[in-house]
Amino acid sequence: MPAAPERLGLVDFGRAVCNTDEAFAREWLVTNGLGGYASGTIGGVRTRRYHAGLVVATRGPSERTLLLGDIPVTATYRHQQFPLGSSRWSSGTVDPQGHLSLQRFHIEDGIPIWRWAIRDALLERRIFMIHGENTVCHHWSLVQSASPVALKMAFLVDRRSQHALGRAESPMPALKQVDRGVSLTWAGTPAPNALFVQCAKSVSTPSHVWWKNFELRLDRERGYQGTDCLFEAATMEVVLAPGESTILTASTILKGPLDANASLRDQHSRAGALVASAGIEASRPALAQLVLAADQFVVVRDAAAGSTAGTSLIAGYPWFGDWGRDSMIALPGLLLSTRRFDEAKSLLTLWGSWVKDGLVPNRFPDSPTDEIEFNSADAPLLMIIAAGRTFEATQDREWVTALYGVLEGIVNAYLAGTRHGIGVDPADGLIRASADGLQLTWMDARINGTVVTPRRGKPVELSAFWVEALAQMELIGAAIGRPIAAWTKARDRARTSFGKFWNERKACCFDVIDGPAGNDGSIRPNQLFASALGDALLPIGQRRVICELAMASLWTPQGLRTLAPDDPAYRGQFGGSPETRDGAYHQGTVWPWLFLPLAKTHYGVYGNSRTISDFLFPFSNHLREAGLGSVSEVFSGDAPHEPGGCFAQAWSVAAVMETLAWISAREREHPTGPDAIMTHG
Repeated sequence: MPAAPERLGLVDFGRAVCNTDEAFAREWLVTNGLGGYASGTIGGVRTRRYHAGLVVATRGPSERTLLLGDIPVTATYRHQQFPLGSSRWSSGTVDPQGHLSLQRFHIEDGIPIWRWAIRDALLERRIFMIHGENTVCHHWSLVQSASPVALKMAFLVDRRSQHALGRAESPMPALKQVDRGVSLTWAGTPAPNALFVQCAKSVSTPSHVWWKNFELRLDRERGYQGTDCLFEAATMEVVLAPGESTILTASTILKGPLDANASLRDQHSRAGALVASAGIEASRPALAQLVLAADQFVVVRDAAAGSTAGTSLIAGYPWFGDWGRDSMIALPGLLLSTRRFDEAKSLLTLWGSWVKDGLVPNRFPDSPTDEIEFNSADAPLLMIIAAGRTFEATQDREWVTALYGVLEGIVNAYLAGTRHGIGVDPADGLIRASADGLQLTWMDARINGTVVTPRRGKPVELSAFWVEALAQMELIGAAIGRPIAAWTKARDRARTSFGKFWNERKACCFDVIDGPAGNDGSIRPNQLFASALGDALLPIGQRRVICELAMASLWTPQGLRTLAPDDPAYRGQFGGSPETRDGAYHQGTVWPWLFLPLAKTHYGVYGNSRTISDFLFPFSNHLREAGLGSVSEVFSGDAPHEPGGCFAQAWSVAAVMETLAWISAREREHPTGPDAIMTHG
């Protein structure tokens, strides 16, 4: 296998990025489908506590635990040492500066690849995880040189929550020699409590040295403690001859010998199969990369009391777990657009087994001692919508019949009323949700117990979701021979009453009606979920003015602001302390996932797919920024719209993918000209 593919990929950087501070601002991620991951920066400097060589999910995909922090490497060539890694210390110094030897960094088939030029030698490293295993692999190749190169690798470890920082007084692991490497075991800790680091033809040496005072710049900027330490348990030396490759594994299991290039081929084969299965042509690298980005969020949730194992979706890397609302929003884009239909059905079956009082868990907590929260008014409705979309794609009557009782229970719970004041108002058939001190919609920021955007009353998107969910119940019910008259009656009632949301003075929808203080006329994007439904809720004239207002007041190249800039409550910068960030989270911050209802509204009004393609172009560029190959959680409302939050967010990636799939389907149904979707790459 060629060590350095000749083709240029979507993510490909030379010295202009690799040898500068830009190398510390772009982040890579590899995952294993269990909730585990490895991540870092191009240049090697760890800027977050989540930058680690191996994080494993001890209760998949929850309770993620850091085992391997980093593997600093020094190459010896022609009797001269060349550091390949970089670290920033609390003094502000970057030492060593291995990124200065980086000639190229690129991503191929989801695998990050570094190429160092040390004198006349070229050395490459690829990092990937074995799918379904807590195993990270470092594939090394000496592409060219006049003589062998010796690699000395130090293993910096800890066993701690991924959210924690290292402490020099932490227990040190016991070290033991094993085949082709060492094992590290933390006594008195739950499994997995062992790390096996192995490499063929290697020589390992215990070291027992603390590396203290790493400076984690992004943690510091986000208002957290930013000084970290890691324990160097051992070093390993490997000598590569010119043209030779080897593979180092760090795993929770003792590995047998691996063929370095065969393991790499397996990774390329899996990536190729995912892209091919999604129906993406190799000539469309942006779409292919989005398919691989989508795969990073797909995980297996372990079986628990009252539930079997099944598919779930990580909401965002590096710190989020699997959330109910996020999973239902992201499912069509991540699983249906990529034709992963069995996993879509598995996800809905799994989450359906946890429905209680008609509500979907808001999230599964990291710790088994934490209580599962049922405080999401939209997630159950979004689950019905996702189930309907999945049934439409699969026509699996047996599966949807088995799930139908759960979906029916959700609708009946809303008709009768359930927790937190969530349910149908019998006076008008619209959805209300109101509980003091609880955030019940997707705008869920809370600071010290105070909800930033309480939205108590009847939020506009809840009734839009209700109407759409009832339409799906009618379609599913009719397909499997169940009575649908009650669903039709409830839908007609809500549609008739939806005009109450129209704000004549501002010529748009109220964001919330019938709240404690009356109606809320704030200009927010939530009304687009109603206009995206076409004639189902709003006439074309109203949809047109909503679209024009959204483009004039909320639109940015990275998605929609959550509040119009002329509102006194608008916050244009997302950053700083947790309180500052939460205060801006839904008060002007841009969310890429909101692009989807805007695209549907815009297309429904103007019918121009080329315009949608032009709108998507910044997302193609963004795949080369921040979280490489993925889409960030949020952006600042003010230009230049810096990315923030998680560097890889499920519903952000899903929104781009679902928009592409939806617009492409409309074009097939009603061609209006050449399909320009994502022709930019």
